[in-house]
Amino acid sequence: MNNVKAIILAGGKGTRMKSELPKVLHKVYDRCIIDYVYDSCKQAGIDDISIVVGHKYEKVIEHFGKENAKFFIQEEQLGTGHAVMQVKDNIKENDLVIVINGDMPLISSFTIKSFVSFLQLGNFDGALASAVFDKTPSYGRIVRDNEGNFSKIVEQKDCNEDELEIEEVNIGLYSFKGKHLLDSFSKLNNNNAQKEYYITDIPYYIMNDGGKVGVYMLQDSDETQGINSRSDLSVVTNTLLHNTREIHMDNGVTLIDPSNTYISLDVEIGKDTIIYPGTNIQGRTKIGEGCIIGPNSTIVCSEIGNYVIVETSKIAYSKIADNAIIGPFAHIRPKSNIGEFSKVGSFVETKNVNIGTNTKVPHLSYIGDSDVGNNVEIACGVITSNMNTKWEKNRTIIKDNAFIGCNSVLIAPITIEEFGAIGAGSTISKDVPSKALALTRSELKIKENYYEGRK
Repeated sequence: MNNVKAIILAGGKGTRMKSELPKVLHKVYDRCIIDYVYDSCKQAGIDDISIVVGHKYEKVIEHFGKENAKFFIQEEQLGTGHAVMQVKDNIKENDLVIVINGDMPLISSFTIKSFVSFLQLGNFDGALASAVFDKTPSYGRIVRDNEGNFSKIVEQKDCNEDELEIEEVNIGLYSFKGKHLLDSFSKLNNNNAQKEYYITDIPYYIMNDGGKVGVYMLQDSDETQGINSRSDLSVVTNTLLHNTREIHMDNGVTLIDPSNTYISLDVEIGKDTIIYPGTNIQGRTKIGEGCIIGPNSTIVCSEIGNYVIVETSKIAYSKIADNAIIGPFAHIRPKSNIGEFSKVGSFVETKNVNIGTNTKVPHLSYIGDSDVGNNVEIACGVITSNMNTKWEKNRTIIKDNAFIGCNSVLIAPITIEEFGAIGAGSTISKDVPSKALALTRSELKIKENYYEGRK
């Protein structure tokens, strides 16, 4: 959106969290609180995003990286109005500025876009968003005049008895035309119970100068849930997870026990996939159609094809092709690519590997830093030994139709050519030619009557 800028307020101490971590860096399931707010602004088409930081600001800046946002440090915590003033050098008179609390992770990009349109279509000079809850929270009250137009915001600590009865509350989402926002900075004062500079006074100053202020009431109050305590964090997390589960079930995904299934907001799942209890699916994960996932499986930032079975296993930053079988108790570590109709079975660990089509690694093996071809059989207990004494990683190459016998160790760098075979119990440190058998067993020695004369 042209000339639209966002300011995210993330400088509070969050004392009720009782944590050494800044409040906005606590996680709602698999992402930090502020990540949801930032992403919603981005998805709404806002590219110019300023983040006002204060308490332990170094950690917030480190989390984002300086290239992803503009950071403004609020050295003293003197209120929300004071926080917004830190960004004045980045505001121009012809800008439209969105101001949003950094602890509202459920706010959607649709709501942000609609809020901007509300200000533009209504030709307002400023606007604020409100909501009505079943139980009115400790937020500032929206006071309207006799005609229902906005009059002022009164913080709960400053409310009289009549104002405390008002159910419509301010949720911490504002929009202003740049000129009016800049003009209001010189008028802000701290004549209130908290001795702070309130952003909630800015709409009043705009109106006092003849400007027009609107109130945009959200229909879904869940989006406005803020986080000030660990209890709030759990409530917001439950809301997010519930809403996400509903989306997937509406799209044709079966969740055997929805309340015991945990799915990130970024996950895509195809129809007719079944998710069993205890499963965590996090990050930008994509799962195809007709899969069976779980129980008690974790998938992080991975791509799962169609008709894949994942039983009681962990997959992270990897790709699993169609019709593959993973588990039970497999650990697919980052940069693993498992081919179609292949199997990575019980207590198998992979890392930084490419495994071809119809290849079997049934159980009790470690396959790391390797390229494994098609139709390969890797028997029980095989290890690719990939690190040398210089702490350098080397690759193992196993070509099509090879066979690796039980309890073998392949010392990289090494290549097993097509149809190469490794006898059980071997330690192989040289390349194996095509159709050759490699064995390194020592001669069997039997000492008879070994226990004679022994206790």
